[in-house]
Amino acid sequence: MPKRSIYLSEDDATIWDRLPEGMRSRLLRDLLIEHEFEEESKTDLDKQREMLKRQIIETRRLYVIADEKERNWESQMYSLERKKDELINEYEKIFGDFSASEIPINPAEIMDTIIAQAEYYSQKAIVFTSPSGTSRYRIQGVKKGKVMVERMDTASPKPSTFTVRTIEKAVGRLNQAGGNKIRRGHFMPVVAQEYAAVELHPNLSYLDGGEWLYFEIDRDQRDSSEA
Repeated sequence: MPKRSIYLSEDDATIWDRLPEGMRSRLLRDLLIEHEFEEESKTDLDKQREMLKRQIIETRRLYVIADEKERNWESQMYSLERKKDELINEYEKIFGDFSASEIPINPAEIMDTIIAQAEYYSQKAIVFTSPSGTSRYRIQGVKKGKVMVERMDTASPKPSTFTVRTIEKAVGRLNQAGGNKIRRGHFMPVVAQEYAAVELHPNLSYLDGGEWLYFEIDRDQRDSSEA
């Protein structure tokens, strides 16, 4: 005979223990038969109502969890923002005005951002163009830290690939040029790679008719300087 385990609360277990042994199985059988009868008596509309109720309850439970997490993140962001302001104030008391451009550019962080965006571009098959709009490109994929750029207007099936090492060299050229501005094509010698990097990283952009590549300073710093 098949066996099943049931889990009871402490109060229900007390009631269960008080039942005569012969009555326990009969009571369970009566309850199961009653439940089966009720289920068979339900219309499709009744079943749909119960299903939606369960989904509403579960969604509300998940919402409460998500809301609590959001509150925690907001609290952490507020604490970090306040800490950042305190550190900048301390810096400026000793050394004068602080500029985000004094913070060294981290190639690994740049590459992390590029890879995250490249994976999204690859999944959505997003097409982007050169600054002039004459050449089209697409991210073929990201594999083992390598970003593969497909040149759509050429017959070659081989993608142009770059890694964090490529970005390290590019940042070195940018620093030699002053740290925030370099002529187009000088940041990365392979233009398909440079166009992809600019497309994928929010702090990289082409200005002055696409002739110059700019690396933006921290947005908070930029906004305060424009105010």
